[in-house]
Amino acid sequence: MLPYDYTIYMSEKIVVACSGGPDSMALLDRMRKEGFQIVVAHVNYQKRKSANRDEEIVKAYCARYQIPCFVHVPTSQPTKNFQAWAREERYAFFESILKQEHIHALYVAHHLDDLLETYLFQVQRNMLCDTYGLADRVERKTYTIFRPLLGFEKKELEAYCIRHAIAYGIDESNLSDHYTRNKIRHHQIERMSSNEKRALKKEIDQKNKNWKAWQRKLRDQIEQNGIVSMLSKEDGWLALDLYLSPWLHRHLSKAHLRSLSQQFMHPCVIDLESHEVERWNDRLIVRKKSEPVCIVWNDLAAFKKFESLELGNFRYLAHNKGATIEGVDLKSQDFPLRFRPGKTKDRIEMRFGTKTLQRFWIDHKIPRLLRKDWYVLENASGRVIFVPGLGCDVSHFSIQPNTFMLQLRI
Repeated sequence: MLPYDYTIYMSEKIVVACSGGPDSMALLDRMRKEGFQIVVAHVNYQKRKSANRDEEIVKAYCARYQIPCFVHVPTSQPTKNFQAWAREERYAFFESILKQEHIHALYVAHHLDDLLETYLFQVQRNMLCDTYGLADRVERKTYTIFRPLLGFEKKELEAYCIRHAIAYGIDESNLSDHYTRNKIRHHQIERMSSNEKRALKKEIDQKNKNWKAWQRKLRDQIEQNGIVSMLSKEDGWLALDLYLSPWLHRHLSKAHLRSLSQQFMHPCVIDLESHEVERWNDRLIVRKKSEPVCIVWNDLAAFKKFESLELGNFRYLAHNKGATIEGVDLKSQDFPLRFRPGKTKDRIEMRFGTKTLQRFWIDHKIPRLLRKDWYVLENASGRVIFVPGLGCDVSHFSIQPNTFMLQLRI
């Protein structure tokens, strides 16, 4: 039944997202019969009367075949579009199970009708997308999403469940025209023949092939010439989207991208909700917003246990080795030691004289956004004793320091 070769992943556990509908129950049954080690994740939004029935269907199947099953009932309430909220809820849950079970593969039951519905939705809204329709696999930071059923229609998956006597539930909310996707499904997808559906999928596949080739061409130009040099070109807005979307994990509208392209022709800092973007010389600097933190260590042993912390574009960590400029010889009287954001008026006494942090930033041409995540070490007497990129102050310098503070660019 599976149109792709997934056997190389059979040695590892997988998470199957299972709603209890015919498509996800067919997927669960097939993955079990293929010999995969499965953990099931089910979300019960309790939004409809049949929600508990679907949960029981999933739990009963898992109990029959001794498959671990995790159920999530959201306690928060949607503050925006229900569909968007529900997606965030279930993927946050799926990711928690993947992390908890040390699993790196999530299987979802999107099928051919879902692919076509998504494509028509994208076209209707004139959306920019990584992929038109749905990709059969998507790489995330710590896991991969697999969609092995994209070659099958929903009716084929329902027929599979009936043929193999697999219980499933029908989500009655999908029967209405309340959501835009439902309208597309009922008034366009369901009126297509199987041949028409597969012809449209073939058209989408070719569109994706052309789109990926165009993206590769633009990325090569960005790599060779820099993003700033691309902004004044006719397709500069599209190049900007390719540059920003991996950071933002979303696509901005064409009108917004065109406006940004014009603004970035000059030095500026622009707020994009979750991120900030700065035109700095001939570069665009992107920074993910983060709340300032302050960490206090009471002794050297506690400091050396500091493994890693990501702050905007940097990762900080204590280490037992590093470059000379990263070394600092900490003393007992330095504790409690504070790790805090740097301030423009901070001063550090170096071997070659006193330096302010603002002067250091200016001399080393540090972009304003990166300065927000430039953290320093302050000892118990309130003196700055270490600045990344400058090193430690004169009283903490040693050719054999007892620790190193590393600042790594993410």
